[in-house]
Amino acid sequence: MSVRLIYFYYFVGTAFVVSCLSITAFVIVFDADWYEILFTKQLLSLPLSLFIIVSSMILGAIFSMIAGNFFKNKLEKVNTALLELANGNIQTLPQTDNGVEEITMMSVQIGHIQERLKEQVLLSQKMANERAAWSEKALKEVVSKERSRLARELHDSVSQQLFAASMLVAAINQQQDLTAPATKKQLTMIEGIITDAQSEMRALLLHLRPVQLEGKSLKSGIEELLRELSVKHSMEISWNIEEVELEKGVEDHLFRIVQEALSNTLRHAKAKSLEVLVKKFNQFILLKIVDDGIGFTMDQQKVGSYGLKNINERVSEIGGTVKIISFPNKGTSVEVRVPIFEKKDGSDDKGSVS
Repeated sequence: MSVRLIYFYYFVGTAFVVSCLSITAFVIVFDADWYEILFTKQLLSLPLSLFIIVSSMILGAIFSMIAGNFFKNKLEKVNTALLELANGNIQTLPQTDNGVEEITMMSVQIGHIQERLKEQVLLSQKMANERAAWSEKALKEVVSKERSRLARELHDSVSQQLFAASMLVAAINQQQDLTAPATKKQLTMIEGIITDAQSEMRALLLHLRPVQLEGKSLKSGIEELLRELSVKHSMEISWNIEEVELEKGVEDHLFRIVQEALSNTLRHAKAKSLEVLVKKFNQFILLKIVDDGIGFTMDQQKVGSYGLKNINERVSEIGGTVKIISFPNKGTSVEVRVPIFEKKDGSDDKGSVS
């Protein structure tokens, strides 16, 4: 039921009850003269009957405002709790309200949902941390699969680009006039192909880096990666990385997400600038990567893209949420939120994230 309906029902109900009570009182007190008094006497320059109606409407309006605001405040608390839940904040439990039984039950149920989500997130984090301790055999299998994937990527992208460039060079060598417009156009095409191939190579080389941080902190690992990339690439790269302490498995996942996002930017975005942010808030870690590249339309998002699919999978594995926003020719923003849970003694649960 909407607040407007509550206002209306209380207004009509109060006005009706007050009118009925007033008329009943006149009938009892004045007996046979009540009709004459009601319609001939005046109060505040108004016929008594009209005065009763106006007074009843005023009282109805007052009671409807009080009741409507009462229910509105209760429902706003429930709505706030639902919004927090939708935004991934499963730490703050809704306040139980003893005023209205139905609203109290809603708050209790929301609290149960939050507790269940928290349990699921903790379980996801535990599984992610356990997977961080891979056996040597499992690690070799992963390395083998990654090498095969990189080989396919090299064949499908860089190899084809270089082949196209070599064909264009061969065609130029057969031409007599090297200053002809057609020759200049071919040289421009060769330059573009080689530039694309370089971007592909840099992106693929990111995947050859260690998947894990190998003893480094998340801040050190990301900053080292970005410094190396800024030296080798003309793109302007800026970052603001806060020192955060998480479980090893969670930090490895976040580091790998950064690698995937950077790889996507190098291969597809054609960006001139890139910004990376890692910030700790009270209840979550925020990782944000923004570029000013060519972007894409959200309704045509590359569902099959290996990089975006990998980012979504890794975020899900550590119980986080990811938001990807992009517009054509206005760049792309990848925002990852990973909740932080506190231990019962009040200290941050290192490595517990969502």
